[in-house]
Amino acid sequence: MSKRGGRGGVMVGLMAGLLLGGPTLFAGQVTGKYIGNGKAANLTHAVVMPHDPWKDQPAYVIVLSEKDPATSKNPDTDAMFGKLGDALTVTVTKSGDIFGTQVCHQALKKAGFSTTGSLFVEGFKIEAGSLSGRFFTRKTEEFFGDTWEVDVTVKAALPAGK
Repeated sequence: MSKRGGRGGVMVGLMAGLLLGGPTLFAGQVTGKYIGNGKAANLTHAVVMPHDPWKDQPAYVIVLSEKDPATSKNPDTDAMFGKLGDALTVTVTKSGDIFGTQVCHQALKKAGFSTTGSLFVEGFKIEAGSLSGRFFTRKTEEFFGDTWEVDVTVKAALPAGK
């Protein structure tokens, strides 16, 4: 069953190990595609950060990025402003409801925008200290003349104690 929410975009990538500096970030992996205006992104980093609860549920921000966010104090904000290269952030509840997405593909004229209802999730799980799922758009999306699409699979460790 698909769940609606934010927005999306991502390409092939893989990263493992703990990231150091700034807040404690937990590395993971991302595979799939993230395309903006016909240009594929190369997302190689996936980190999960805690978020304030949403509708009485624990929530998380998943940051998928081209550049390593290890030294970033605010990876989600840095992603939005292009400091991590091509990026996508997804804000999701523990049950898999997407309630925020930032499309930060550098090939877009309006990179760093928020959207709702464009991104879906399948197979979302939180188990054994990790978060995983497939995040995707059902079609190529348009935003003020820019086009983007995403179909990525993510697996990343949860913040300790979360």
